[in-house]
Amino acid sequence: MTSIKKQDKRKGGRPPTGRVRKLSKSVTVKFSKPSYEALRLRARKANRKLAEYIRESALNGEVVSGHNTETVAIAKNLIGMANNLNQLTKLSHQRGFHETHVYVVDLLRRLKAILGEYRQASPKSKPRGIGRKEDTT
Repeated sequence: MTSIKKQDKRKGGRPPTGRVRKLSKSVTVKFSKPSYEALRLRARKANRKLAEYIRESALNGEVVSGHNTETVAIAKNLIGMANNLNQLTKLSHQRGFHETHVYVVDLLRRLKAILGEYRQASPKSKPRGIGRKEDTT
């Protein structure tokens, strides 16, 4: 005769006292290809599975801010102006360049001003192309 185990009659199907319940929550994270490859390499060097390496890094790691508020503000301004320039370019193709020329020139002047401020704030680390002679528009 085979024995049949009694079902736990408690609410919620909780395991009986004394048993440890495995808790887990899956999370999906997307990485760029270079970041993914770098993480795989680091996990391999640490002799860990990728999931273990990411989990330990997240729980034991320390988050360090690499940018100050001025740099972040400059980056946001540049991104906003780039978006505006893209929109103006689309508009100029729809309506003709002469109607949007004034807006584009103003946007380029503002961009030059921000780049000038950026150069003054960080003279040591100049991005490529910044040191070239500027045209006068």
